Amino acid sequence: MEWFSHTWSVEKPRAAMVLIHGTGEHHGRYQHVADELNRFGVEVVTGDLPGWGRSAGRKGHIDSFSQYLDAAGAWVETALQKAGQKYPVFVFGHSMGGLVAVRLIERFAERKRLAGLILTSPCLQLKVPVPHWKARLAVWLDKSWPTLRMASGITPEMVTRDPEVQKAYITDPWQYPKVSVRWYQELHRAMGEAWEERGSLLLPTLVLQAGDDLLVDADAVERFAADLPEEAVFRRFPGMRHELLNEPER
Repeated sequence: MEWFSHTWSVEKPRAAMVLIHGTGEHHGRYQHVADELNRFGVEVVTGDLPGWGRSAGRKGHIDSFSQYLDAAGAWVETALQKAGQKYPVFVFGHSMGGLVAVRLIERFAERKRLAGLILTSPCLQLKVPVPHWKARLAVWLDKSWPTLRMASGITPEMVTRDPEVQKAYITDPWQYPKVSVRWYQELHRAMGEAWEERGSLLLPTLVLQAGDDLLVDADAVERFAADLPEEAVFRRFPGMRHELLNEPER
């Protein structure tokens, strides 16, 4: 599967950041983040994950979570090849992109080539557990109609308290509000694997978690960070919603 890639370049990079976006969104929502990083000499390598934004594939659908890892892994390799031994490369992931980043590092044989991992409100456990009947229905549908798409349930008010960002969220033509049954199953499988293989997350990690997160279980994220083999710094921001980088306090 093809995916859209993009680099916000600087003339003489001091570092590089591989940026992985979350569910339903696209790399363009991080323009303000890239602008700030560029200002400090940090090059940003990113793109749209399969099925989102400008990338190919059925919107809101994947056959396997590995498709996300392939795309993100390609961005990491691009950043590493350009950096060589000249400057460090970091990986940043938000929400589902945080889960992609975690699974990528857990599986990445050459993770020591990376300088560190930064996560914001990573999707390691959902805030509201899925009802048992709905989970069983998803298992059945995954076999009979895996591409069936339903509303993700994510609203602008859930992700940020900033009214301007909420308006932009609604009018953004690249935002997509649905996810498929297979996507749902793959997300849950990836979350389970992230916990099972957290012992291989051998990289300095910074975890920034929204205190008033309506999508991700903040307590679970804190437990995950506390149980990592490498030293991890965890910071919770009381009163802030899921998208820390789009909150008024940013």
